[in-house]
Amino acid sequence: MNTKQHNNYKSSHNEVIIVGAGWSGLACGVTLAAQDIKVHLLESAPQAGGRARAVQLKNFLKGQSIDNGQHIMLGAYHAILNLFKTMGLNEADLVTRQPLALTLLSPNNSSVVLKTPSLPAPLHLVFALLSAQGLTFRERSSAIIMSLKLALKGYKLAQDISVKDLLQQHKQSSKTIQSLWQPLCLATMNTPIEKASAQVFLNVLKDSFNYKRSDSDCLFLTRDLSQAFTLPAIKFIIEHGGQIHCKQKIIQFDSLNQQFTIHSNDLSYQSQTLVLATPPHITKKLISRHGNAVLKPPTASLDYYYEPICTIYLQYPPETQTKTIMTGFFNTTSQWAIDRSVCQQAGLIAVVISGSGNHTKISHKQLAEKVHHELSSCLPDLPQWLDYRVIIEKRATFSCRVNIEQQRPYNNTQIPNLFLAGDYTNTHYPATLEGAVRSGINAAQQIILSHAQ
Repeated sequence: MNTKQHNNYKSSHNEVIIVGAGWSGLACGVTLAAQDIKVHLLESAPQAGGRARAVQLKNFLKGQSIDNGQHIMLGAYHAILNLFKTMGLNEADLVTRQPLALTLLSPNNSSVVLKTPSLPAPLHLVFALLSAQGLTFRERSSAIIMSLKLALKGYKLAQDISVKDLLQQHKQSSKTIQSLWQPLCLATMNTPIEKASAQVFLNVLKDSFNYKRSDSDCLFLTRDLSQAFTLPAIKFIIEHGGQIHCKQKIIQFDSLNQQFTIHSNDLSYQSQTLVLATPPHITKKLISRHGNAVLKPPTASLDYYYEPICTIYLQYPPETQTKTIMTGFFNTTSQWAIDRSVCQQAGLIAVVISGSGNHTKISHKQLAEKVHHELSSCLPDLPQWLDYRVIIEKRATFSCRVNIEQQRPYNNTQIPNLFLAGDYTNTHYPATLEGAVRSGINAAQQIILSHAQ
């Protein structure tokens, strides 16, 4: 569509307007397009991808793109993997898959190493904990007993509590919590264990360890986020008759006679089906003029706390490599380091710090120096860094707190043919790429059913 010649766009009955072209909006669009339902995505930013996209930073990496945050996927992320198949993409071309092997290091020469053997689930987890290095026999036995008890209960709690309370109830030692469970919780939930929902944490553990051994695999993207998902998704949607319009900030929408009129900064669009794939604080603004009873269920709310994620990119000489693609740390500000040589970016290490803390209050250079010092304390052969960049997403994820499940809205709403999509909806997952994609697919499936009626 030529935006300079038209002031209004009216879709046909079967076309769907999706506001927001992040991973959730794109997943919704791809799922609909695969069923020959035309979609139009409206994105306020100059580019698609939302909070998980590639960026190019001036005078860094000679123009190579990096991600606005380092992401790790699991073998249990079936929604993403299935969406790759829907788009005709080959998993082997996009990711490096490795059986779960965690190496967690501390500057005081303490370490914990956990590797899953080639056994069926959940035996692979039991034997991984049994043979874990760096924990005493009592600590390993306690971790196994906790895992078995949780599995026998179907990973369901009678009442949600914090991850910290759950671990203390199951008599996990301070070291086991600090060196194993806390890093895993921060990696999956981006929420401190004192506040994190134990039930949502168990949902991820169940999917990762209870069904197939491969579900616990670590998947590392071999391309940046835009090349791996965003651009193929846009291409797929366009090839199936859809369109994407960037720089279209939606001001409001009206609903009258089963027809939506969506007003952007310079255009108006019309459709009988509307998906708001926007962050919850934006969604709240858009639906506020339609009353307080738009969401389902009645307990749902869009008032979330948020957690930041900080990614420090340290460029070392090209020959620099870590022993494993992913290395964890404890008793440090640094939490996880990913060797970006997996993305053909030799010598580049991405260090992730989840949640808020003092690291957000110092300069980027001070933070880079601090992180390099911590890495050098744990990886003694690390040379001096050549360059750095720090990317902080202040609202990277919603804070996945205790009883969050009672707050999360459904994909459908009280307004007919108005749907929500986003990682904050009732996916039973924390704010992950998988959660975003699941939500987009769920919204699309409901639309497909409504169109079939």
